[in-house]
Amino acid sequence: MIVPTVLLVDDESSVRTALRKIFERGGLSVREAHSGRDALEALTADPGIAAVVSDFIMPELDGLDFYDALVAGSPHLRDRVVFLTGAARDPTVHRPLEERGVPLINKLDDLNIVLDAVRLVLLRPI
Repeated sequence: MIVPTVLLVDDESSVRTALRKIFERGGLSVREAHSGRDALEALTADPGIAAVVSDFIMPELDGLDFYDALVAGSPHLRDRVVFLTGAARDPTVHRPLEERGVPLINKLDDLNIVLDAVRLVLLRPI
């Protein structure tokens, strides 16, 4: 059985650590990136990444810019991205993601929900 690899992108190491533990307990392999630019490099280097979970508000490259660059470089992952943010109720955050059809989860909610969201996007065809 092939274990899917999830790229976890967040500038907060504590969030990455918590999600890594949840994902690994859920049977997933995890790669980490501390920024959008680092994540884009990881995607180029590892075409086996099956899904991406990313913070939305990060320095350098925000979630929309990161998503658009990801789709340009790795179009097969277009429907396999989940975003996290503490500002999920902010219309300037959730509306552009809704327009792109990308799930957004509030970081203040139970992070186990993120594992369920990843499992759902992994069901989408590449």
